[in-house]
Amino acid sequence: MAESSDKTQTGKTVVIGIDGSQNSLFAIEWYASHVHRHDDHVILVYCVEMSEVLTSSDWYHSPNPGDVDAFKTILDHEVKKVQSRLEEFGELLKRLKLNGVVKSAQAPKPGEGILRVAKEENASMIVTGTRGLGKIRRTLLGSVSDYLVHHSPVPVLVCRFKEKK
Repeated sequence: MAESSDKTQTGKTVVIGIDGSQNSLFAIEWYASHVHRHDDHVILVYCVEMSEVLTSSDWYHSPNPGDVDAFKTILDHEVKKVQSRLEEFGELLKRLKLNGVVKSAQAPKPGEGILRVAKEENASMIVTGTRGLGKIRRTLLGSVSDYLVHHSPVPVLVCRFKEKK
């Protein structure tokens, strides 16, 4: 005989990788209109790749690449850019009327950061956009969606944006 539970069923935790591109915005909007349930908890994950910060063109304009103050200025500027993006994504959650939060994750590759947050948050599903690269370009350049599909322990919904012709 099955035991009855007094707990009310809660929705799923959904992690959505977002970078502000048209593809990632399409993915979150598609999720919101086709999959989202009112009791779902959405976590938008913005991955910050520190290698981009460290290879910033701002370094080339610095009088002395070993200058600690120049490094601090560039790093502070990058932190402000990340904070601004997180605020943008928070507004997107509100606009789409999704219950959730925005998180940043540092990782060598965006797919790794998204998976780490999904595991930490015990996600039920991951949603991602895709650029729709061909097999050769995807093999050479790599693909976040491809990485997620092959390494995720939970289902991955890949939303492909098709431009109108």
